[in-house]
Amino acid sequence: MMTFRFDQLFPRAVWPLACLLVAGPGCVLLWGYPPDAEEFHSVGGYLARNVAARFTSAPSALSAGTDRIELTALLLRILQTGCAIGFAALAWLRASGPAWPAMLRSPAALALQLCLAVVGDMGLIYVFTAQLGTLPLRAAMRWLAAAIFLASGTTLLTIAALRMSDGRFIMACTLAAAEAAIMCIVTALVQVALRERRARVALAAAHAELQATQALLTEAVRASERMRLARDLHDMAGHHLTALKLHLDLASRQAGRAAPPSLATASTLAATLLADVRLLVSSERGGCDIDVRLALQTLCAGIPAPRIALDIGERLGIDSAAVAHAVFCAVQEAISNAIRHAGAAAMTIALRRDANGDLALDIADDGRGSGGAAEGNGLRGMRERLDQLGGTLLAANGAPHGFALNIRLPQAGAAA
Repeated sequence: MMTFRFDQLFPRAVWPLACLLVAGPGCVLLWGYPPDAEEFHSVGGYLARNVAARFTSAPSALSAGTDRIELTALLLRILQTGCAIGFAALAWLRASGPAWPAMLRSPAALALQLCLAVVGDMGLIYVFTAQLGTLPLRAAMRWLAAAIFLASGTTLLTIAALRMSDGRFIMACTLAAAEAAIMCIVTALVQVALRERRARVALAAAHAELQATQALLTEAVRASERMRLARDLHDMAGHHLTALKLHLDLASRQAGRAAPPSLATASTLAATLLADVRLLVSSERGGCDIDVRLALQTLCAGIPAPRIALDIGERLGIDSAAVAHAVFCAVQEAISNAIRHAGAAAMTIALRRDANGDLALDIADDGRGSGGAAEGNGLRGMRERLDQLGGTLLAANGAPHGFALNIRLPQAGAAA
């Protein structure tokens, strides 16, 4: 199953912007106008009233209690604004991927966001449920149930504390049910968007792999055809020209001094033609190496996510179809793992020849790494394929995050 981080489904700036659009108007109204009596019955209002009661005197015959009301209103403004800012900051940090500690992407951080959304009571619960859509379905359902329970529970407690009439009570309960329905719809919409994204990435990756495989097959067929033509030219034209040269030399020796000048000219031309054929055959054999550059460029260009930086050294012809196929399969498997399991946003692939002429393939991504898990079938198959060619595979978690593959294929193995 493919996994995505927040910053792959949406840019990092989307979450703070969503918080600003949802909570911004409420913050402006909160600081522009004094809170009404109903706002004091919210969770934030309850906390503000209790804190204000510790520092101000209660209403009495000597005091009207305006100090307590003003302090409660100020504390409520500060509390709700702070909850909005803290929620937006956590949403932005959680969207930063592996660059931040795993603690920010833990369930504790998500629970803190839920508490800030409920206490702040400024519509941030809808942004929270939108974030739930990026989680696996079961986890999203659990968190959605918790969000509905807390949000609806606080709303019903507020309704009970206000002692409304029957008509207003029914309307308030209807609004609470509508809020729960909206939260479910928001989570479902993000889940649908995520599934559609997965389907598009999978389709694009399959199309890129098909095009790259066709390019590699075309290159292998071209190299094989050139090798066949060079071999046929050497076996047929080369042998006949050699025989012709020998017969012309024999005729020239048999004729002795009576040999016409044209016979010597024909012998010289035959020798020159034979040398040209041998030079052409050597040139064609030298150009029969398989260049995997086009296949890898086609594969990487067709992958929408992660972003792939491909670096291929110059004059990287491979004279073995098995080695070319092993290199291509290794890159293909690494990209598939980065998409399906690592949730990587960026990836680097470097293919070159070292000082000894051996092939060196280095692949790294910025995903979540293996986490100490055992190698899967893909890596085991890659290692077995490389062992048959005398190559080595080193797989390890990157620093400080991600996953890296280091593949080496000896020059002797490349010629096998």
